[in-house]
Amino acid sequence: MPSNPKVLLLAMDAGDKILLRQWAADGTLPTIRSLLSGGLVGETMSLAGFYEGSTWPSFYTGVTPAHHGFHSLTQLKPGTYDFQRCYPGDFIKAEPFWDCLSKAGRRVAVLDVPLSGISTGLKGMQMVEWASHDGVYGFRTWPATLKWQVLARFGRHPVKSSCDSYRRTRRGFCGFKDHLLKGVQSKADLTIHYLKKGGWDFFAQVFSESHCIGHQCWHLHDPRHPGYDPETARHKGDPVRAVYQAIDSALGRIMEHVGQDTMIFFLATHRMAHAFGGNFLLAEILKQLDLAVQRPDTVTAQRSPGWIRKSYEGLRRCWRQLPENLKETLEPAVASLHSLMVHRLHGGDRLLLPSEIADIDLQNSKCFPLQNGTAVSGIRINLAGREPNGLINSGDEAEDFCEELCQNLLSIVDGDTGKPLVKSVRRTVDLYRGDCLDHLPDLLVEWNDDRILGSSAVGDFKGSRLRLASEKLGVLAGINTYVRTGDHRPEGLFAALGPGIRSGNLARTVSIMDFAPTFTELLGVKMPEIDGRPITEILAMVR
Repeated sequence: MPSNPKVLLLAMDAGDKILLRQWAADGTLPTIRSLLSGGLVGETMSLAGFYEGSTWPSFYTGVTPAHHGFHSLTQLKPGTYDFQRCYPGDFIKAEPFWDCLSKAGRRVAVLDVPLSGISTGLKGMQMVEWASHDGVYGFRTWPATLKWQVLARFGRHPVKSSCDSYRRTRRGFCGFKDHLLKGVQSKADLTIHYLKKGGWDFFAQVFSESHCIGHQCWHLHDPRHPGYDPETARHKGDPVRAVYQAIDSALGRIMEHVGQDTMIFFLATHRMAHAFGGNFLLAEILKQLDLAVQRPDTVTAQRSPGWIRKSYEGLRRCWRQLPENLKETLEPAVASLHSLMVHRLHGGDRLLLPSEIADIDLQNSKCFPLQNGTAVSGIRINLAGREPNGLINSGDEAEDFCEELCQNLLSIVDGDTGKPLVKSVRRTVDLYRGDCLDHLPDLLVEWNDDRILGSSAVGDFKGSRLRLASEKLGVLAGINTYVRTGDHRPEGLFAALGPGIRSGNLARTVSIMDFAPTFTELLGVKMPEIDGRPITEILAMVR
């Protein structure tokens, strides 16, 4: 190992490993091609059942969600039926690896690691959410004065609000892509500027633009998607490909400023593909099974304002028939009207709750959904002794309840194809142990991804209607209105190269938790009490 080793992490948030390999092979991504051909390449895996909100927290703490407690930006407060906004830096019950490095005297630069908070007193520098897919705090830095230096020199990232809020029109998607491309360029400039200052032992930069474009524009990338627009593809190209190319170019520019004594890690986390599954119908499934109870006030709200409901439905029909250029003009006003009407339709204050449980009477339901992403849904059992009005006793009763619910969910099929809609249902307690289990869902429902799910927010309703059936459930149908057309998968990819690291392929898959202890041990520091394990093959090469 070099006498004064340095580690540089360059990551693509939700970079899809299949596209990366394909486009590296055909020359579309020359920098990533050089990384994959010249480094030690391995497959990664995120946490079973928690490969959306928990991926990055588990990456930088080296522990499972059962030890750090985070799985969603909105979570149930244990022992209540109330929900809280979770700010990762304040909420997560484990220490980031860069804190360990700093305490051991190593100088660090940590830029835009998603779902992290500022580590006050860090030896070095940190930026949070200059550009990030999951905005929680807004742009913050350590030291605090760094924020104003960054803004004065580089300005703000061109994507200034949640990518979910961008216009759902052809021009809107193209503008979104252009903002991301400019953001990648600025992020490369920013990274190079601080990288050249030197004096660091560990340096990290994460490109979140791959995450944003994957969620919002998968239907403009994949010709199989129900919302695919061949005209936009013909005239504007593939936006996912364009953003990946921009990141590839940025990586190349950054690596020109890296010395030969530096170990480089390239990481693409929890990949992206088409949206899928019946998460948006889970609450209705539980109601149909007589396990969840609808709030009485929402029944009244749905029945009483008939003119609002009719106006809302009429507005949606008219909107779909408007020409594209007129949509561009009217969208800001229509968006405000839409929000107001939805708010009235759903009983006002309910929108403060997660949409999955907004019309469920939690204390009188045997179970209810929890936010856990859309690929793997979460279910909370209303357990006696844990919840204030628990209806299911622990022990045999809870075991029988879970077993029956699992079988009912696994029996659900796609009403159009007859194929199973649910891939697996697992109990969290069977997967994990830790002090924070009560912060997590009790059951994890993984949906089958065979069927590509369309969205009524993109184009027309094609492919957005899902019909499901089972003997116990009967037939249930609904329209997916969620704006995202791409969704996560748990697999990832990494490449490591530098002094002593031989090129080749790692013979095993590593956990996303294994990188934190690998980075610290490369710099002579051990992390205490972690679930991840150092990647020993790399450590053996450089020692």
